[in-house]
Amino acid sequence: MTDDLLPILRKRYPALLGDPLLREIGCLPGWLPLLDDLCKALQGHRDAHPELPAVRVVRIKEKWGELRFIYGGGDKVCREQVDKAVESSLMICEVCGETGELIGERWFSVRCPAHITWSPDPAGAAAATAAERKDRKSTRLNSSHRLYL
Repeated sequence: MTDDLLPILRKRYPALLGDPLLREIGCLPGWLPLLDDLCKALQGHRDAHPELPAVRVVRIKEKWGELRFIYGGGDKVCREQVDKAVESSLMICEVCGETGELIGERWFSVRCPAHITWSPDPAGAAAATAAERKDRKSTRLNSSHRLYL
C-alpha cells in the first residue's frame, strides 16, 4: 500500500497533474483506481477535443468523506466526470477501494466493513506533531536569543 499517490498519477497524466501548486494528494490509496479512471477520462476527453482549455488540477483531497478535485479549464463534460467521481467516492473505501459507506459523527470517512474502525496511527501522528512543535519552539528560541545578543 502506498501513501503517496501523486508520483504515480503524475507519471501517468503529466499534462493534468503537472501544476507546481499540486504538491500532494490528500487521500488514501483506496481511491487510486477512482482517481486513475477520472484522470484517464479527463485526458481522453481533452485529447478528443484539443480546442478546449487545458484541464489543470491544483488540489486533490478528501474532505467530509468525499473526494475534492479542484481544477481549472475543461468544459461541461469534464465537470460531469468530476461530479461522477465525487459521487462515487462516497461509496468507495478510502483505505482499500472496496465498496464502503460514509461513517462518522465528527470526522467523516468512507470505510468498508473490514476498515470500519481503521484510522491512521494517532499516537504516532501526535508524537511527531509534538516533536515538530518542540523543534519549532527550540528554533524560535535560538533565533530570538541570537537577535538579543
